[in-house]
Amino acid sequence: MSIIHRHLLITFLRNFAHTMASALVLFTFVDLMDHTDNFMDNNASLLMIGRFYLYKMGWIVDIAQPVSLLMATLFTIGTMARYLELTALFASGWSLLRISSPLIAVAFLMMIFSLAWREYVLPVSNAGAHRVWEVEIHKQPDRINPTERVTLTDDLGRMYYARKFDPNSGLLTDLKIVTSENASVVDRIDAARAEWDGNAWTLFEGSRRTFVQGQEVITYFDRLKARDLTVDPKSFFKDRVRPEDMNFRQLKNHIRLLQLSGGDPTRSLVDFQFKMAFPFVNIIVVMLGIILASAPRKTTIASGFGLTLLISFGYFIFMEVGRSLGHNGTLHPILAAWSGNLLYTMIFLAMFFHARR
Repeated sequence: MSIIHRHLLITFLRNFAHTMASALVLFTFVDLMDHTDNFMDNNASLLMIGRFYLYKMGWIVDIAQPVSLLMATLFTIGTMARYLELTALFASGWSLLRISSPLIAVAFLMMIFSLAWREYVLPVSNAGAHRVWEVEIHKQPDRINPTERVTLTDDLGRMYYARKFDPNSGLLTDLKIVTSENASVVDRIDAARAEWDGNAWTLFEGSRRTFVQGQEVITYFDRLKARDLTVDPKSFFKDRVRPEDMNFRQLKNHIRLLQLSGGDPTRSLVDFQFKMAFPFVNIIVVMLGIILASAPRKTTIASGFGLTLLISFGYFIFMEVGRSLGHNGTLHPILAAWSGNLLYTMIFLAMFFHARR
């Protein structure tokens, strides 16, 4: 690594650390001001508030990371442009991409970090924050696991889907049980409701479809004692996770179960694509920041902060609009989730071809 790249990288990482710390404090402070009345009305202790924001830090880091990367890029490249360092490097034959290659490499690593963060850390922290908020602060029953749209896979690979689950009585409503082999459904049970008697499930008003060599055999029942079902109500209550708190693997299994059981997977498909699309914004904002900061018009602290707000909030608003259009079926899940990245990539390319490079 050359001296220039080493200097650029150290400056960028220092700016990123400062802006990330500032963003964490700012996001936390704004959220605290928004929830102060709730904390006071429910007599929340400092320990509860501290635990709530400790868990919520996972979400704040996820949101603040691209904002901090953008601001650090604007400050780093903007400073070089202001003191004519970019001009000197251009005169020496350096291209803009060559100068900024360490920043692009860091952005790529941060994209990978964001994907891993959303897979292993964010679901756990979101669930913890929700539990503290609902159970400890608001003294509500432990409903961290939702009672609607329940999904579960047992030890034998059978997938369960129920429209509603009552954890107190162990009653499942609109139950579907799907058994598949090699991506093909071989057995499906539909029941209006299922009750747990302490030892086994009893299914009511349903049907069982068995698929053998392309042939379908249907058996209808008013009451069926399903002793071969190995799961009990505790398994449903323990293993359920809110769709918004699922990681990539859990959400993918959830979508597959919805598709096999005849449910509507549209919302989950959109959410899965959004989980995949958002980390890529780390690369996009760094590339945009490089182009904007290297422009002949010098980037000051005030203009850098303004550009960060404009780009960041514009991106978040555009993504939320796309999510809403995807949820109601107006846009295809992939288009709804990736349209923000596509738009900002096109803006970058248009600016890149007119930039000093």
